[in-house]
Amino acid sequence: MRIVHLVISGDVAGGQLVALELLRASRRRGDHVAFVAPGPGPFADLVRAEGVTVHTVDVGRTFRLGGLLRLVRILREERADVLHTHTAVAANILSRLAGRLAGAAVVSHAHAHPTFRRQPLAAAAMRLADNATARLAARCIAVSESVRGAYVRQGYPAGLVVVVPNGVAVPDGEEGTGAGAGPAAPAGLRAELGIPAGAPLLGEIGRLCPQKGQPELIAAVAQVPGVHAVLVGDDLEQGGAYRDELVAQAEALGVRDRIAFVGYRPAAERLFADLDALVLPSWIEGMPLVVLEAMARGKPVIATAVGGIPEVVEEGVTGLLVPPGDPARLAAAIAELLADPERARRMGEAGLARVRERFSIEAMCRGVQEVYDGLRR
Repeated sequence: MRIVHLVISGDVAGGQLVALELLRASRRRGDHVAFVAPGPGPFADLVRAEGVTVHTVDVGRTFRLGGLLRLVRILREERADVLHTHTAVAANILSRLAGRLAGAAVVSHAHAHPTFRRQPLAAAAMRLADNATARLAARCIAVSESVRGAYVRQGYPAGLVVVVPNGVAVPDGEEGTGAGAGPAAPAGLRAELGIPAGAPLLGEIGRLCPQKGQPELIAAVAQVPGVHAVLVGDDLEQGGAYRDELVAQAEALGVRDRIAFVGYRPAAERLFADLDALVLPSWIEGMPLVVLEAMARGKPVIATAVGGIPEVVEEGVTGLLVPPGDPARLAAAIAELLADPERARRMGEAGLARVRERFSIEAMCRGVQEVYDGLRR
């Protein structure tokens, strides 16, 4: 089978990392794979390092018909059987048209809930176009039941949308485990940041943007004496302006010395060994890989009960769930978890077992390949 993946950007993010694992699984079974990205970036570099072609074409805006024609040409050159998209609504619309024109079956991968422009008329038009072109796709893969329900309610045919949960690799042996058993040895991230050996360290890993809830985490840290937090990720959407707002908030609350901004880190999963817990106070999520990665390393999770997160984090068993936009509840959950290291350790162990049972990378890749194979029938 010849597969072309279309990604939303050349940067590294959850959907792109899923596509990278699918690339590896496809090549293991003998499929030919190529990628299309709107521009250069660290993710495009990762794909090229795998020895895979990355074409550059932007179909991220509905009026870019030149991008549509260029994508059609690439699909024909690659003799694609499948165009697998990991994109937002505008690129979804054009890519489905491109797939139909090129004779490739389109699989639309929904990594998050649908979002549209704020202007009501523009949003309505895009929603109609999205629903109409969805019928040109062979399948839509949703990463969680929550995401599937959102698209069906929007107007996608229920039979079109299947759920394949995200999955992550589970480290061999005991590396990365030991949540709640006390701070890690003063090496790595702790040593780099100069965090005292006895100080609790929380982490949030993801791009800096309002939907990820970093302001709520900063406000919560201000309510829990002695706790430190590290924010791993770049401000990709506002060019640093949003990061400046977060720094100003930390300074105003008097916790700048307890909040570390370390930017994007490749292989961020290696940072979990230094964390006591992952915190993800997002306003909206599909099924965040970072939660699965934390659980795969035996770390308890404190997160908001949004999107597919409650399908992964079992309240009181693998972590704690709080409402979005509520720093006081978030602070209470942080204090509760840190006050009982033994309970935190049990949560980490339960999370690891849950990932092994239901959210392995093998299960994710197998589910997507079953979708591919179903297109042949």
